[in-house]
Amino acid sequence: MLNVLKYVYYWLTTGLAAVVSFCFYPCRTYGRENIPKTGGCIYASNHESNIDPVLLPVVSPRRIRFLAKDSLFKHPVLGALIRFGGGIALKRGSADRGALTEVLQSLKDGWPVLVFPQGTRGGEKPQAGVGFLAGKSGVPVVPIYIEGTDKVLPKSAKFPKRTSVKVIFGQPLVFSSDVDSTIAAQRIMQAILALKPS
Repeated sequence: MLNVLKYVYYWLTTGLAAVVSFCFYPCRTYGRENIPKTGGCIYASNHESNIDPVLLPVVSPRRIRFLAKDSLFKHPVLGALIRFGGGIALKRGSADRGALTEVLQSLKDGWPVLVFPQGTRGGEKPQAGVGFLAGKSGVPVVPIYIEGTDKVLPKSAKFPKRTSVKVIFGQPLVFSSDVDSTIAAQRIMQAILALKPS
């Protein structure tokens, strides 16, 4: 029964997010055929706006889990809702073994899990954690490039500005278990940036 409630809650909130997207930031999606239809995979996306983690479930044909900063879970109600919707709390600035273990188990259970390699909005270099997850799990990594969300809701803005955005899914990458985490993270980030429209 709990799983049914989670399923209904996820798609209701995703549907609401889709309505908001249509009104404020209509989205064009490319390359969804690159998403594995079954089994665990990592959605690895650039991160330029708070809108990004709300938008990606809307354009994904599969229900996903996602990493979110642990500060969001400190509020008892908001934290419970995020976790109920598939959120996994992540402590920034350190190797959060608990979060990594939960992600690996979710991938093993067949979930797509959303990860932002930059770690934070506009981060300059990828964090090694995404490379560790890719090598340890052996699942496909789907690079994703989002364009335009930084114009909808810049860091200093309080209200969204209506503009269109693009989401591009690239061809999956697969890493061996002996890959260096830092090198894997760099390759993933390069694949993401290679999707940027010219």
